[in-house]
Amino acid sequence: MVNRHILKAYTAICAKIPTLKRTNTPRQPLLLSVLAIVFSFSAGSVIAQEAASPIAVPVVTARRGTIVFTKQYTGHLEPHAEVKVFANAPGKVVALNAVVGQSVAKDDIIAETDSREAALAVIRAESALSSAQSRLTSTEANAQADVESQLAVAQERLMTAQSNLVETQSLAEMRIRNQLVQAEAAYQAAVETIEKSKTNAEQSLERARVERDDAKADYDRNKSLHEKQLISDSNFESVEKRLRLAETRLEEAQVTARQFEEGSTHPSVEKAKAELGVAQKLVEIRSWEREIATAESKATQAQADLTAAQRLVEAKSWEQEIEIARASVSQTEEQLKLAQEQVSAATIKSPIDGVIATRHLNMGDYAGSASSPTGKPVFTVIGVKVLKAIWSMPVTDARRIHSGELVLISTDAGIRNIIGSIDFISPTVNRENNTVLVHASVPNSVGTLAHNGGLRPGGTITVSIKTGDRKNVQLLPLHSVLHIQNGSGTIFTVEGNAARREQVSVGAVYGGEIEVTARLLKGTLVIVGEQHRLQDGTPVSVIRD
Repeated sequence: MVNRHILKAYTAICAKIPTLKRTNTPRQPLLLSVLAIVFSFSAGSVIAQEAASPIAVPVVTARRGTIVFTKQYTGHLEPHAEVKVFANAPGKVVALNAVVGQSVAKDDIIAETDSREAALAVIRAESALSSAQSRLTSTEANAQADVESQLAVAQERLMTAQSNLVETQSLAEMRIRNQLVQAEAAYQAAVETIEKSKTNAEQSLERARVERDDAKADYDRNKSLHEKQLISDSNFESVEKRLRLAETRLEEAQVTARQFEEGSTHPSVEKAKAELGVAQKLVEIRSWEREIATAESKATQAQADLTAAQRLVEAKSWEQEIEIARASVSQTEEQLKLAQEQVSAATIKSPIDGVIATRHLNMGDYAGSASSPTGKPVFTVIGVKVLKAIWSMPVTDARRIHSGELVLISTDAGIRNIIGSIDFISPTVNRENNTVLVHASVPNSVGTLAHNGGLRPGGTITVSIKTGDRKNVQLLPLHSVLHIQNGSGTIFTVEGNAARREQVSVGAVYGGEIEVTARLLKGTLVIVGEQHRLQDGTPVSVIRD
């Protein structure tokens, strides 16, 4: 059609060319101008024609449905049972019969340890039994003599304590008073020594001043001669050195003299004074009476020990010692029996049905027992047929749930809508965030950790809990509503063969749909695509599925 219009215009222009020639107007520029006008007119006609073509748009009608309200919480999965499997008998791992991810049944042999350690335990137990039997024999032979010997020792200690008491009663006061006399003499001697030292310091200070003054006078005299070059440099340096030495000695003498200034204290005097104070205090409180009381207490204790020893002899306590020795033999016999059982316990078995989750040791590693503070497990076996979902939720939300209620669980691996049953709601509240810990049992239909998409302990989960529902809600696809803001949005509907822009009130978003609270007429066609090409009144054609 465009080409036909252009040809008509071109023919009309060519018919006018003779006329143009008679007017002496250049033909080529005028021809080009006219052609440009023609082409512009033709192109505008084409665009207008295209704009008038209807736009094909997909449409839907609003549907009525039920909205389920849920709250979601983030948590994680844990195995319902997790057992660290230790060696029954300590030793090096000599066989590993299972690998991580392998399913095992209860009592399956999953590892073996070297039984040599258990064999050494048998040897030690045998040695302990031999020692216990020897002690029993010795006790049976010597226990009575030992008890009677204790009686003799107690009698001797009593005699010593009584003798010490008599001596303390006679000499304690005299010794303490002598200490006071000695302390007074020592204090007086210290004071006299300090006085002598003070006199010596004052004399030394005076001598140092005289020496410094002489050296200063000599220095001043020789300085004048040196400036006149009447004495050599070496002689002047000697005089100067003598002055510095005299000044140093004067400073030292001053420091020493200041130690004896009025009000200063001296360690030797203070020490002697303190010792004198202690000695005076001992006399004042009559400390010899305390020494006598201590000696009497020791004598009393020695008498009590003698009485106890006499009672042991009277009660024939050696018979109880023999019974203790016999019990020790029985105990070591039991230890030997346990050690012998451990020799046969070098195999390590799975305690539950489950999956090997972790291998902690390698071949050749030392496997300790569970009672050893440094022992490591060989494997960790977890039960995965039922898992435990764990999450925290606000206290206000936790009040609305109960044990036995069902929850929907989704994993970060893409597994959706797994049904779990709440089996634990913590009775305590976490003060830091005011939340309650909740557990739910989750059946694992796969029941393994192999490459088959089963649930995996430790994975992050989203727990959805139903809080209510609304029925007969009007819903549209979310992408059909544009410019959603402050509870309203824009939709395009089909009226006749044209698009119509409408403002509607909207509610919440549920998945890929949005609630429209404004009532739409039944059968209203809502455009769900190509909205970016539409304006109010744009011609459209409907695409139906």
